[in-house]
Amino acid sequence: MSVQLGKSSLANASSLVLLQLFSRAFTFGLNQALVRLATPQTFGTAAIQFELLLSTILFLSREGVRNALLRSSVKGEKKKDSNLALVENISLIPVFLGVPISGLTALVYVQSASRTTASQHHFHLSVAVYAIAAVLELLSEPLYIRAQNELRLNVRVRAEGAAVVSKSVVTFLILAFASGEWALVAFAVGQAAYGLSLLAVFWAAYRGGINYVPKRARRKLHGKCVIPLYDTSSPSNLTSLQTQMKIVPRHRTSMLTY
Repeated sequence: MSVQLGKSSLANASSLVLLQLFSRAFTFGLNQALVRLATPQTFGTAAIQFELLLSTILFLSREGVRNALLRSSVKGEKKKDSNLALVENISLIPVFLGVPISGLTALVYVQSASRTTASQHHFHLSVAVYAIAAVLELLSEPLYIRAQNELRLNVRVRAEGAAVVSKSVVTFLILAFASGEWALVAFAVGQAAYGLSLLAVFWAAYRGGINYVPKRARRKLHGKCVIPLYDTSSPSNLTSLQTQMKIVPRHRTSMLTY
């Protein structure tokens, strides 16, 4: 049993390494093509500022919850069903946080952007599409956590591989066949295609096995039967979330106005 688990872990690790190599090579080739299709200002805005906007939204929304849940484990058959339900409830937090955080972060970025940047064609539309792309990516977060906890890394490899290809192809096609004024929108739509592809593959792998409405789970706590929505007794979850909220304002605020 341990030998089989070791082989499976090795295969999963190899798949992740190959995925990273593939995504880096594919992204490098795409960037070489995009440099010739987009102006330096447009490429710089999309590759630096829009990517920073996206990273900030995702970091604020999911990082603490992801780290807490991926480090937790479910032990005991009797507790398994109730604990899994509580884990699924906690994994929905990034989805609920993502919508307001996306809107507020995009608003802050638009207000702090320089006149030169904001004067580009369809700038505000592109920022809005990037915010929507972040929400689409966050919708797959509960299934991502589930796949990681179940060691189904092959699902993650397929999802991220398909997402990278979709983003690259969509961005390239719009830049190649649309007029130059839609360049920023091309990068934004490409990122939306990434989030949508990620969600579609995870959704297909679990056949839509996710409910975005939290469920109560019956369990015993200190000898009493309770029906909680979230497991607040886990200090690792709370510590991770608190650390996230303390670190982010100090290191991210100045970066967003770059």
